[in-house]
Amino acid sequence: MKRSLVCILGSIAFLTVCWRWSSAMPEELDPLKVASDSHKLVFENQFVRVLETHVPPGKTEPWHQHGRRVVVYLSDFHTRTTERGHQPQDNLRKFGLVRWSEPMIHQVENIGKTEGYVISVELK
Repeated sequence: MKRSLVCILGSIAFLTVCWRWSSAMPEELDPLKVASDSHKLVFENQFVRVLETHVPPGKTEPWHQHGRRVVVYLSDFHTRTTERGHQPQDNLRKFGLVRWSEPMIHQVENIGKTEGYVISVELK
């Protein structure tokens, strides 16, 4: 009985550590480091990190990574987004759109004539 309980608790601890490591963001791809001119930290605690992003027309952000997050678009703008390993995709982002996003490594180019304004709530 004790051996089973120890095995179960050990397995849970191991899976928790693996999950936390898998969701950790490499610093070299953190948008606050590689795209600090467009990404600003507005709030952070042990559960979430909230980023404010402004992407002017014609700007291409360097490759960066986001964790699981809710994205809120606060302006209409047109982007070309390339996720690692995929073809570029053009997107028209509309003011008020709210969407869920799984973890990704991507590059974003504002190909429109208006500034992109976004709030992202990343889960830790």
